[in-house]
Amino acid sequence: MPVLEDPQFKGVGIKAGISIWRVEKLQLAPAPEETKTGVFYKGDSYLILKTVKTPSAKNDIHFWLGSQTSNDEAGIAAIKAVELDDYLGGAPVQHREVQGNESALFRSYFKSLRYKDGGVGSGFKKVEHVHKNRLYQVKGRRRVRVSEVPCTIDSVNSGDVFILDTHNIIFLFYGSDSNKIERQKGIEVGNQIRDVEHQGTSQVFILDQSDKAALRAEGRKFFTVLGANPEYINHIKSSEAGGADELVAQSSFVTLIKISDESGRIKMELAGRSPLTQDQLNPNDSFLLDHGGNKIFIWHGKFASREEKKSSMVYASEYMIDKGYPANTSVTACCQYAEPVEFRQCFTAPWKEKASRTTHDPTPGVKRRAPTVVNVNTLHKRNERSEAKRMFDDGTGQKQVWRIEKMKPVAVPATKFGQFYSGDCYVIFYSYKENAGRGKEVQIIYFWIGAHSTPDERGAAAAFAVELDDKHGGRPIQMRIVQGKEPLHFMLIFKGTLIIREGGIKSSFTRVAKENDKHAVVGNGAEPMEEDGDTMDQEGNTCKLFHVKGTSPDCCKGIEVPAKACNLNSNDVFVLSYDITTYVWYGKGCTSLEMKVGDYIATSIVNKSAPMIGVHEGNEPTQFWSLLGGRDHYASSDILAVADSPTPARLFHVSNSKGYITMEEIVDFSQQDLISEDIMVLDCYDEMFVWVGAASNAEERNTGLKLADQYLSSDPSGRDPDSVTMFQLREGCEPPNFRAHFAGWDFRLSKAKNVAPRSGLQPSSGDSNGAGIRDGREVLEELNREHYPYEDLKDGKCPSGVNPCNKEDYLCDDEFEVVFGMSREKFTNLAKWKKVNLKKEKKMF
Repeated sequence: MPVLEDPQFKGVGIKAGISIWRVEKLQLAPAPEETKTGVFYKGDSYLILKTVKTPSAKNDIHFWLGSQTSNDEAGIAAIKAVELDDYLGGAPVQHREVQGNESALFRSYFKSLRYKDGGVGSGFKKVEHVHKNRLYQVKGRRRVRVSEVPCTIDSVNSGDVFILDTHNIIFLFYGSDSNKIERQKGIEVGNQIRDVEHQGTSQVFILDQSDKAALRAEGRKFFTVLGANPEYINHIKSSEAGGADELVAQSSFVTLIKISDESGRIKMELAGRSPLTQDQLNPNDSFLLDHGGNKIFIWHGKFASREEKKSSMVYASEYMIDKGYPANTSVTACCQYAEPVEFRQCFTAPWKEKASRTTHDPTPGVKRRAPTVVNVNTLHKRNERSEAKRMFDDGTGQKQVWRIEKMKPVAVPATKFGQFYSGDCYVIFYSYKENAGRGKEVQIIYFWIGAHSTPDERGAAAAFAVELDDKHGGRPIQMRIVQGKEPLHFMLIFKGTLIIREGGIKSSFTRVAKENDKHAVVGNGAEPMEEDGDTMDQEGNTCKLFHVKGTSPDCCKGIEVPAKACNLNSNDVFVLSYDITTYVWYGKGCTSLEMKVGDYIATSIVNKSAPMIGVHEGNEPTQFWSLLGGRDHYASSDILAVADSPTPARLFHVSNSKGYITMEEIVDFSQQDLISEDIMVLDCYDEMFVWVGAASNAEERNTGLKLADQYLSSDPSGRDPDSVTMFQLREGCEPPNFRAHFAGWDFRLSKAKNVAPRSGLQPSSGDSNGAGIRDGREVLEELNREHYPYEDLKDGKCPSGVNPCNKEDYLCDDEFEVVFGMSREKFTNLAKWKKVNLKKEKKMF
């Protein structure tokens, strides 16, 4: 039977503009002309269609409910909204608007909103219109959640990001302890509110709690709207008061309810609680999503029935009454492939888009399925560094170098070119002429960021780079360089050799040490250094140790490390500079190139006046060890003692940040590539390390070691997997044989707290949370183990690889029947609540 269309809808939704109807005698009728100026009657219900011309027409449907409208009129408005949506092909987004709490999008259609008493055939009492600002909290690490919180200063803490939407200005407040993922998500959501909800009419303004002076000067309105004054900055709640980010993923403040007529009649049933995935939305049904009572969404699948769509708003109203939610709770209805930003934020990434969201799609996109299995066979072919294709020239052009000192650029003399301090920032202006000096001039601005520079210095470097760019008419190419990730062309500018010293300008360096405590080197006894990074022996003489590592004549570095014997390794060259002598220590596996660079650093840069003494590993004089604080264990495996090894170490990155597990090689790796949120696999040929980041999740931890084992077993080179020693280690517990493959290892970069570096390499048995490093094959056995005794699973115990939600699956069949008093099949057929109660009774929940 064909669906009858309301004659009021004829021809709408094509031309840009607004159409408004009022419910009169349970039918739609054109609204009075004054309604288009924002005048609404409190006793009526209205239907509004807003059409915006983009490449195709974009429609938003709103049904507005006055504070004293009848239930019948409200129901008709909701039903007609569904009918209008059907008429327009299911593409529009539906919004439920309540008098006094209209959405920003709705308010943008009118210069002002005015409410009049009465309505069609009615007389009603007067109510007050209240404008409402909104405050959103952005919280989490891997699974960030954006949720509306009470719009008061008590909701704000130092550990999260907050978005205050005042319509004209959208404030982004960065708590001093908020993480970079929260800040990125805050910018994304703030821009979406501006562009989607406010149609680009708002400004986004960032306030950083760390910059107190700017916060007092520019954050006055932010604090005023939240009911405080700018001096409240010193009393904002701590990050601890805001709760741990890890708990966000476990929270259940988002509820998904299925609305379906599959059984022959409309039924509502729980479909899930957060964390939710997009796959839980069945295109054959409609769903209600409750965002903790702050907002309710109605989602219609592409193939949802007309009855499901019609009933959803009615059921939403009943649901609000059952939950005790206020009548003005925001309700928004949307259709599959036309979901608003706020709806998508309730689901874990990635959100899968349709190829086209238009109503008539002549070439519908092919449904993409994310890969679930990593093909380790493709990882055995080495990826080569591809920067040569992007080389500008041979590095022989003209250059100027500035260092940021007290927030101002100071020119660096040519004799110091190529020498950098890790606590500072530098700006380099480089120019050359194409076609062997006969062509046009090309200009490049590099700004180099030291690993321990302050945010102020980094900002000053970026600002000066912009100033230089403006000075040269915007022609230069700008490139930001982070310490440890210098590109080949940058190296060539300084003749292929960089010296990176500890410390920096005294004033800025001291500030970093006090504010961030990043210069206290873990476990090596070194004190925060000033400009020259000097340490002293017992007689007051200064000594420094530089780690020299080179992969080619154009890419060599001398990086200052703490002067301790544990920082040596057999594969490289080290320069130990002393007031009266400079030792150059040649590891057994160092290359002739590294020896040459080490000699150059010793005689031409580090200490030009002191004589150089070359020392080969194994022939060190007593004074050499004395300067390093005595002998200590250092990395000296057989593979490290081989120069120009045909099998150099390779680093792989294991992550599920895309929604599925991936394993990818990182070429020309450095310590900066070790990501705390993920797993890294270091293949050293005779040893393999699975590095577990401090913030990695359970799926990554359980999968990383298995992938490493699969990669090793499938190696086509003929390597015997049983001859390879495999380790699993926690971030912050890196042994010397691991650290040796990273130039200038810096203990301060680790995000792991209160963990001292290991000097030995012997694995410890037992829980990795205690020792930090374990035998990888021992852990693999646990991960691959199918059954555990009941004693190992009850009372909160959960061995590696066991799903804590389904511990019963790891009992053998005989013990399962003893514990639960029934067969596994009978248990499976029980109602879910009965299973849960049984598991609680047996202390396995």
